[in-house]
Amino acid sequence: MRSTLLVLVTLIPLAMAAIVLADGHAEEATSGQAVFETSCANCHTGGFGGFFTGAPDIDDKDDWESLTPKGVDGLTATTIAGIGKMEPRGACANCSDADIRAAVEYMLKKSQ
Repeated sequence: MRSTLLVLVTLIPLAMAAIVLADGHAEEATSGQAVFETSCANCHTGGFGGFFTGAPDIDDKDDWESLTPKGVDGLTATTIAGIGKMEPRGACANCSDADIRAAVEYMLKKSQ
C-alpha cells in the first residue's frame, strides 16, 4: 500500500507537468520564414521544384501579381486545399493551419 501511494505521489505531479509543458509547446507559433524554408522553398524559390511545378517564385513580383488580390485568407485556403501541381497543405502534412498561414504571410510580404 505504501509503495502504491509513493508511486502515485510521484507520478501525478510528473503527469501534470507533462500536460502543462505539452500544452505550452502546442501553442508556440512557428515563424512563417521557418515554415517557408523547410516546406515551401523547394518550389517557391525558382529552383528545381519550381521549374517542374510552375510555383510562383518568392522573389518575382510578376509571379505574385495575380495572387496578391486573393489575400492571406484566400491563399491560405488554396494552400490547404491544394491547387494545380501543389498537393494539399503544400505537401506539409505536419503543418498546422496556423503554420501554413504564417508561411503565406511571409511569402506575400517577401514577394512585394
